[in-house]
Amino acid sequence: MDPVKYKCLSIADKKKVIAAVEAGEKKRCCSTFWYPTFYAFNNTKTKSYNINTLFIADQTEKMQNNIPISGPILKEKSKLFATNLGITNFQANEGWLEKFIKRHGLTFKKVCGESASVEPCISQDRKNELIDLLVDDYDARDIFNADETGLFYKCLPDRTLTFKNEKCHGSKNSTERITVMLTANMDESQKLKPLMIGKFANPRCFKNVKSFPLMYRSNKKAWMTGVLFTEWLLCIDVDMKKANRKILMFVDNCTAHNNIPHLENIKIHFLPPNTTSTLQPLDQGIIKNFKMMYREEIVRAWVMFHVKFLYSLLWKWYTKHGKILVHKPS
Repeated sequence: MDPVKYKCLSIADKKKVIAAVEAGEKKRCCSTFWYPTFYAFNNTKTKSYNINTLFIADQTEKMQNNIPISGPILKEKSKLFATNLGITNFQANEGWLEKFIKRHGLTFKKVCGESASVEPCISQDRKNELIDLLVDDYDARDIFNADETGLFYKCLPDRTLTFKNEKCHGSKNSTERITVMLTANMDESQKLKPLMIGKFANPRCFKNVKSFPLMYRSNKKAWMTGVLFTEWLLCIDVDMKKANRKILMFVDNCTAHNNIPHLENIKIHFLPPNTTSTLQPLDQGIIKNFKMMYREEIVRAWVMFHVKFLYSLLWKWYTKHGKILVHKPS
């Protein structure tokens, strides 16, 4: 079979080809222009390309403005563009969505944090104010930031390795939660003893434990309260007085922090409202890393428990049935 020879057509002729194909006259089009049928069909993809071009520009603008975008939104928006371009046979199905995402290197991610709600100019002005305050009166080792975070302390990873054709099933994640107050200084030389708040006054895991590397308190909801925050601050103030240190501590302006007691060696400075996600040092990855390291320790302890459990079962079985493993000489 002779190779197909292509003809170079003008833009006007290409428009005629597209119009003829859309009118259902592919054969007449090809016989008139000596044009391969599949190539004539490829020219009709120009409008689909226009959809993708307009679409990716629109979604890029939304992403820059921190507007959440989901699969259904993508499909509905593409249908709107197709209608505006006069394309009647466009189908925004799951196959198109999957190929579009793969083609442009997109991925769905969980929206987290509150930094998008902070005005950049306001945040920068506050940063400059804080820098002036820090430089004038305090050394880096005496500047602290304290912040609470919730910790689901029984949660295991929700992803697992499995074969492609196999289904994986899990159990419901634990919702048991504690609150942890973390505090660290500016030059990373000191972490203060954490305050942990749980629901139970005497958890079973504390049985026979004589000393704790933290301060533990409890209430019904495991939340930070003004009373607990005041008690914790007074303990820190006593420690700083013994060490003959004057420190500056930054905290957010939540309601539990409103009633500040008289402190001799601690100066409390509140971060401006709605700026903690960008100004608070602990929110710049420190709390996230703490939770990641905690999760690693939980998984490591879980694995070691199962290894020891299986090991003990093996020895119990061997003690009872070990004689069948002994080779008897013939």
